[in-house]
Amino acid sequence: MDVLFTQATVGLAECDLRGYLLRVNDYFCTMLGRSRDQLLGCHLSKIVHPDDLPRTEALLAGLLNEDRYEVEKRYLRPDGSVVWTRTAASLIRDKMGRPERSLAVCIDITQNKRHEEILRESEERFRLLANSAPGMVWITNGEGEVTYASDRWSEYTGRPHSEVLGYGWLNTIHPDDVEGTLRVWTDVQVKGIPYETEFRYRRHDGAYRWHVVRANPYRYPGSDKITAWFGSSTDIHELKIIEAALRESEQRLRATYENAAIGIVEVDTNGHFLRVNEWLCAISGYQRDELLAMTIGDITFPDDQAQDLEMFHRQMAGEIDVYSLEKRLLRKDGHLVWVGLSASRVDDLVGRPLYGIRVLRDISARKRAEESRNLLINELNHRVKNTLATVQSIARQTLRNARSPQQAEEDLESRLLALSRTHDVLTRENWERAGLPDIVAQAIAPYLNRGEKRFQAHGPAVILTPQQALSIAMALQELATNAVKYGSLSNETGTVIIEWSTTRSDNDLFLHLVWQESGGPPVSPPTRRGFGTRLIERSLARELEGQVKIDFLPSGLICAADIPLK
Repeated sequence: MDVLFTQATVGLAECDLRGYLLRVNDYFCTMLGRSRDQLLGCHLSKIVHPDDLPRTEALLAGLLNEDRYEVEKRYLRPDGSVVWTRTAASLIRDKMGRPERSLAVCIDITQNKRHEEILRESEERFRLLANSAPGMVWITNGEGEVTYASDRWSEYTGRPHSEVLGYGWLNTIHPDDVEGTLRVWTDVQVKGIPYETEFRYRRHDGAYRWHVVRANPYRYPGSDKITAWFGSSTDIHELKIIEAALRESEQRLRATYENAAIGIVEVDTNGHFLRVNEWLCAISGYQRDELLAMTIGDITFPDDQAQDLEMFHRQMAGEIDVYSLEKRLLRKDGHLVWVGLSASRVDDLVGRPLYGIRVLRDISARKRAEESRNLLINELNHRVKNTLATVQSIARQTLRNARSPQQAEEDLESRLLALSRTHDVLTRENWERAGLPDIVAQAIAPYLNRGEKRFQAHGPAVILTPQQALSIAMALQELATNAVKYGSLSNETGTVIIEWSTTRSDNDLFLHLVWQESGGPPVSPPTRRGFGTRLIERSLARELEGQVKIDFLPSGLICAADIPLK
């Protein structure tokens, strides 16, 4: 008996009712990676996995009432690795029938557990992969009965997963598509080949949507019998809509091609017209059949032919894909028309040029505008000369009235900056006009760091001529400079109110503009008229034919002007 115990091909172990090992065989030692000396006298808590120990102890205690039990549990090797076993334990009694010890028979099932884990992992990966696919993934048996469907089937159809199994999937197909679907399915079953078809599924909201359905047969290796079909169903409803829209678009494109307000031309690789639309006929003065007998060079102004033909030949040689240029068309009546040309190329499947597409638009109006712009540039040169004359006058008067070189530098810089800011406003409006609110905002902008609440500016959106804008801006600059040096902006509490309004008298429109200071140091009238005062009067009164009144009140300076708006 001892030999059979020792050499048994399963693990055998005896332990007392407290859980201490009394006897183990060779297989048990090998299975746990421990020697017999290490195991004998060892308590089960040292070799049983902690998660299985409570169950082991409970079962061992249960031997007092039951003579036998069987359970799967884990043992631990010295290196921490786990050995899964199927253990059957029996109670051994003494001659008097009293429990004496237990005998455990252990079969190593670690490899089986690993295979089960691999299988579970494989199934989980397949499930995750199937549920990650954009469409519905399914498996049928050889007869077409669904045995598996991904979660997307239930999500899409809104039906329980059980309804897809067997032939339940037919209930979600559009009634008009069922017969055709079964016909295709019967045909591929006989032929045993992969298939692809399209039909409509009913979505969870009741809408039927087109799907492309693909499936491949599976055969056991070495067998011709199909045991399963692996397939997927992908929603292509939007693609169907796009295809329908594309067909409509192609029809619309043909209509647009003929009726477009631009020229659309197709030419062969030598530049001969293959197709022209009505616009080109109209703008060139040629009939369609006349143009189809001509080349692009025939209707191009001779001076512009070289550039166009060079770019065209490079395009047909594959050196460039697209190009754009401007050129003149020579009409049948001899007149010239400026056009903007955009040229592209259509290639065959191997990249060889098939034909060119040329889109032309009439840019004659723009060319005329460019000529007008050149005239405006000449006008700008005239304005620049006038501006320089203004700068010269400001510099001369500033230097003449300055008390020191430093004052001259500061005054000149501030006046030139005011002139520059006004020019910015006029430039945005192409030197045609300027808004008074913009002029006021530019004038007070350098002084807002003293506090925005120290300025109050309000009035209607009055439009000024360039001369009016420059004159008012220079006057406001002088008033602001004086306020910073001597007036309400020279302390921490003073304020400035700028108000304006318009009135009409005898069909003439007048601007009433007021600059009022308060909260500054007490004001007393100056003993002499400085350049700033003369500049204000000259800008507002003489240059704009207005009336200006400056009052040096103790509470603060007030400047009021009435200016005719022409």
